[in-house]
Amino acid sequence: MSTFLEELAKWATGTRQTTKPRRKETMAVFLAVRQDVKEAIAAGYALKTIWEHMHETGRVSFRYETFLRHVRRHITNAPPERPKLPVPVKSEVQAKGSDESKPKALTEPKKSGVPSVGRFNFDPTPKKEELL
Repeated sequence: MSTFLEELAKWATGTRQTTKPRRKETMAVFLAVRQDVKEAIAAGYALKTIWEHMHETGRVSFRYETFLRHVRRHITNAPPERPKLPVPVKSEVQAKGSDESKPKALTEPKKSGVPSVGRFNFDPTPKKEELL
Protein backbone atom coordinates (compact mmCIF):
# COMPACT_ATOMS: atom_id res chain seq x y z
CA MET A 1 0.00 0.00 0.00
CA SER A 2 2.95 2.33 0.49
CA THR A 3 3.76 2.01 -3.22
CA PHE A 4 0.32 3.39 -4.01
CA LEU A 5 0.89 6.35 -1.71
CA GLU A 6 4.27 6.99 -3.31
CA GLU A 7 2.74 6.72 -6.75
CA LEU A 8 -0.12 9.03 -5.74
CA ALA A 9 2.30 11.60 -4.31
CA LYS A 10 4.38 11.50 -7.49
CA TRP A 11 1.28 11.94 -9.62
CA ALA A 12 -0.04 14.82 -7.48
CA THR A 13 3.24 16.73 -7.65
CA GLY A 14 3.53 16.09 -11.38
CA THR A 15 0.09 17.45 -12.18
CA ARG A 16 0.65 20.55 -10.07
CA GLN A 17 3.62 21.54 -12.19
CA THR A 18 1.75 21.22 -15.48
CA THR A 19 -1.08 23.68 -14.89
CA LYS A 20 -3.18 25.14 -17.63
CA PRO A 21 -2.11 28.50 -19.02
CA ARG A 22 -3.95 31.42 -17.50
CA ARG A 23 -5.98 34.01 -19.40
CA LYS A 24 -3.32 36.71 -19.29
CA GLU A 25 -0.70 34.26 -20.52
CA THR A 26 -2.83 33.14 -23.45
CA MET A 27 -3.64 36.72 -24.37
CA ALA A 28 0.04 37.67 -24.34
CA VAL A 29 0.86 34.71 -26.58
CA PHE A 30 -1.97 35.57 -28.95
CA LEU A 31 -0.99 39.23 -29.15
CA ALA A 32 2.50 38.10 -30.10
CA VAL A 33 1.17 36.11 -33.07
CA ARG A 34 -1.74 38.42 -33.94
CA GLN A 35 -0.07 39.94 -37.01
CA ASP A 36 0.68 36.48 -38.40
CA VAL A 37 -2.94 35.47 -37.85
CA LYS A 38 -4.14 38.63 -39.64
CA GLU A 39 -1.89 37.88 -42.61
CA ALA A 40 -3.05 34.26 -42.78
CA ILE A 41 -6.71 35.33 -42.66
CA ALA A 42 -6.06 37.86 -45.43
CA ALA A 43 -4.40 35.10 -47.48
CA GLY A 44 -7.61 33.06 -47.22
CA TYR A 45 -6.69 30.36 -44.70
CA ALA A 46 -9.34 28.99 -42.35
CA LEU A 47 -9.01 29.75 -38.65
CA LYS A 48 -8.94 26.04 -37.84
CA THR A 49 -5.99 25.53 -40.19
CA ILE A 50 -4.13 28.50 -38.72
CA TRP A 51 -4.67 27.27 -35.16
CA GLU A 52 -3.71 23.67 -35.99
CA HIS A 53 -0.44 24.79 -37.55
CA MET A 54 0.42 27.13 -34.68
CA HIS A 55 -0.54 24.49 -32.12
CA GLU A 56 1.54 21.74 -33.77
CA THR A 57 4.58 24.00 -34.16
CA GLY A 58 4.28 25.12 -30.53
CA ARG A 59 3.55 28.80 -31.15
CA VAL A 60 0.27 28.56 -29.20
CA SER A 61 -0.54 26.06 -26.48
CA PHE A 62 -4.16 26.92 -25.80
CA ARG A 63 -7.35 25.36 -27.12
CA TYR A 64 -9.09 26.23 -30.37
CA GLU A 65 -12.02 27.84 -28.51
CA THR A 66 -9.62 30.19 -26.75
CA PHE A 67 -7.99 30.98 -30.07
CA LEU A 68 -11.38 31.86 -31.58
CA ARG A 69 -12.24 34.09 -28.63
CA HIS A 70 -9.00 36.03 -29.02
CA VAL A 71 -9.52 36.32 -32.80
CA ARG A 72 -12.99 37.77 -32.25
CA ARG A 73 -11.81 40.18 -29.57
CA HIS A 74 -8.55 41.39 -31.10
CA ILE A 75 -9.06 41.01 -34.85
CA THR A 76 -12.68 40.66 -35.95
CA ASN A 77 -14.44 42.97 -33.47
CA ALA A 78 -11.46 45.17 -32.67
CA PRO A 79 -12.01 48.90 -33.08
CA PRO A 80 -10.37 50.24 -36.22
CA GLU A 81 -6.90 51.58 -35.71
CA ARG A 82 -6.81 55.35 -35.87
CA PRO A 83 -4.24 56.82 -38.19
CA LYS A 84 -1.67 58.88 -36.37
CA LEU A 85 -2.03 62.55 -37.13
CA PRO A 86 1.17 64.32 -38.10
CA VAL A 87 2.31 66.85 -35.55
CA PRO A 88 2.99 70.22 -37.17
CA VAL A 89 6.61 71.21 -36.75
CA LYS A 90 7.21 74.89 -36.18
CA SER A 91 10.23 76.52 -37.65
CA GLU A 92 12.42 78.76 -35.51
CA VAL A 93 10.93 81.89 -37.09
CA GLN A 94 7.39 80.73 -36.36
CA ALA A 95 8.28 79.75 -32.79
CA LYS A 96 9.82 83.17 -32.03
CA GLY A 97 6.97 85.05 -33.66
CA SER A 98 4.27 83.08 -31.87
CA ASP A 99 5.45 84.23 -28.41
CA GLU A 100 5.22 87.91 -29.33
CA SER A 101 1.96 87.88 -31.24
CA LYS A 102 -0.41 85.72 -29.23
CA PRO A 103 -3.98 86.25 -30.28
CA LYS A 104 -5.97 88.22 -27.72
CA ALA A 105 -9.03 86.05 -28.29
CA LEU A 106 -7.27 83.09 -26.71
CA THR A 107 -6.16 85.03 -23.63
CA GLU A 108 -9.56 86.64 -22.94
CA PRO A 109 -12.37 84.47 -21.57
CA LYS A 110 -15.12 83.68 -24.04
CA LYS A 111 -18.38 85.51 -23.58
CA SER A 112 -21.32 83.39 -24.54
CA GLY A 113 -24.72 84.70 -25.53
CA VAL A 114 -26.43 82.50 -22.94
CA PRO A 115 -27.35 84.43 -19.76
CA SER A 116 -25.77 83.10 -16.61
CA VAL A 117 -27.95 81.21 -14.16
CA GLY A 118 -28.49 82.83 -10.77
CA ARG A 119 -26.92 81.24 -7.75
CA PHE A 120 -28.28 80.53 -4.32
CA ASN A 121 -26.33 82.28 -1.59
CA PHE A 122 -27.25 81.39 1.97
CA ASP A 123 -27.17 84.27 4.41
CA PRO A 124 -27.29 82.99 8.02
CA THR A 125 -28.54 86.30 9.40
CA PRO A 126 -32.23 86.73 8.51
CA LYS A 127 -33.67 90.02 7.26
CA LYS A 128 -36.50 91.41 9.39
CA GLU A 129 -38.60 92.41 6.37
CA GLU A 130 -38.65 88.83 5.11
CA LEU A 131 -39.60 87.37 8.50
CA LEU A 132 -42.80 89.41 8.95
